[in-house]
Amino acid sequence: MNDLDPAWLRSFAAIARAGSVTRAAQQVHRTQSAVSTHLQHLEAAVGARLVERSTRALALTAQGLAFLPHAQALLRAQDEAHAAVRPAREAQTLRLGFSEYFMPARLAELLGVLQGALPQQAAGAVRLELLLASSAALQRHWAQGEADLVVVTAQAPPAGAKLLRREPLAWVAASGLALPPGQPVPLVLLGSECPVREIALAALARSGRAHRQQLLCTGSQAAIAAIRAGWGVGCLNQAALAPGLASSAALDLEVLTRTDPKRWPSPGRLSFYLLARPSAQPLARALTAWAR
Repeated sequence: MNDLDPAWLRSFAAIARAGSVTRAAQQVHRTQSAVSTHLQHLEAAVGARLVERSTRALALTAQGLAFLPHAQALLRAQDEAHAAVRPAREAQTLRLGFSEYFMPARLAELLGVLQGALPQQAAGAVRLELLLASSAALQRHWAQGEADLVVVTAQAPPAGAKLLRREPLAWVAASGLALPPGQPVPLVLLGSECPVREIALAALARSGRAHRQQLLCTGSQAAIAAIRAGWGVGCLNQAALAPGLASSAALDLEVLTRTDPKRWPSPGRLSFYLLARPSAQPLARALTAWAR
């Protein structure tokens, strides 16, 4: 019995799919003469004519049609044998970072969008690492090559960044918080690297309103909790207010910019910027479409 070279089988299967030696050669990355030689060797080995040659195209003979599923099964068995001893491919890791101000109430939906954006064949071979942090920390991760995609807030666009969305900012406080006229406004803000803090303080400076730092927080969720507990007035973007933050149980949040726009006009708008490396472009495209 003559052994069947897998290269012959691959060329034969390609001819069956393509219907010509030229196209089959392109599929298996061989020359036309090599594919023709493979077919000749295979026919000699099995002792049968597998392909009928005509001036227009190639067609499988009855023997060729009968042999084709066996050839395909042999090729699958060879691939499975290789896979059985090949080291498992290490999963690719994509490191994603998002500003704490970016769609906090829709985080579950965002994760679904990211999962759906992975190519189906790569879904099991890609692992996502998610970080929610300040924009300053995320930009440091990006600069140090420790992130593949980040969404940050900034007064000016970071180098290479794409504008993702803009949201209006609003002054907020616990419902019923006493704010006596003429007294400095007690503020609940984040640290000096926070763009929201910069915008809020700039707006107060323009209006000439006296203020004092009542509480300094290291994260937006801590600031929201402090505002709801009545520590002072804070500044939040639209997505951080809805849904559910403007009304809840004991101490509801009052959106001062909505209830008293003359005294508390919007401090401005918050810009979100997207930075993504080539490996994360499918996620970046899905995120851009979703965030509009």
